[in-house]
Amino acid sequence: MLKDILVVLEETDRAAIPYAISFAKRVQARLTALWPRRDLTLLSDGSLEARHAAMRGDREARDAKARATLESFVAQARAAGVDAEALDYDDPHAVQPVDAPAFARGFDLTVVEQVEPGRAPGLNDLPGAILAESGRPVVLVPGIQREGARFDRIVAAWDGSQAAARAIGDAAPLLALAKHVEIVAANAAVLSQPVVNSGERIARRFARLGVDASFKRLPGDGDPANLLLSYAADSGADMIVAGGYGHSRLREALIGGVTRTLIGSATAPLFLSH
Repeated sequence: MLKDILVVLEETDRAAIPYAISFAKRVQARLTALWPRRDLTLLSDGSLEARHAAMRGDREARDAKARATLESFVAQARAAGVDAEALDYDDPHAVQPVDAPAFARGFDLTVVEQVEPGRAPGLNDLPGAILAESGRPVVLVPGIQREGARFDRIVAAWDGSQAAARAIGDAAPLLALAKHVEIVAANAAVLSQPVVNSGERIARRFARLGVDASFKRLPGDGDPANLLLSYAADSGADMIVAGGYGHSRLREALIGGVTRTLIGSATAPLFLSH
């Protein structure tokens, strides 16, 4: 069940807030908004961004924006008929970025916004940290997203891995709502008969729920993440479901990987589990 949803906000919030509200309304969930407090005195996250912000002396402006955004979030959610609260930004025990993944463990799902469309995530970015460390699924909203949450057509990546199985299991409530679900295997995974057999079995499982579900192979020699993203865009998918961080997050940050590409290049909402 996806009934208690955390929304993590920072500098970018134009896409995450309306999407999270429409998502919660669709699944009848409660929302909690968090703006992690970057203590620029302690600089607990050690990021260059925080150090530069401290030097520029714009802490008061950042704090004011955080308070105003959280207040606006609650007003928008309640106007839409969604039960919502915002955590007190000025609480002396307010959650800092380093603590956000552990805090997210108390929720069914976390919604975050893509840090910057087209830029691969870094080690200091919250979306990757929450996905890798919270143990809970994450919905990443692309910065270009302007439509509300829809689940008419969902593409779910399948390569037979534990992460992919976890993602499809976590996303099951959304897949059951969809009109069309495609379980897709990209690149080398299409050559594995066990992967194909299990993918077809998963599709049949959702078909028994009344969903138009099928299994599809995406052959090609390219990066499986790019194959998946291209297919999702061409097919008009409302959401992509995928496992996250099959390799360590550090390794993906250094040499790249499927999750890093998905997070950096997605143009449709991503449902990710690790």
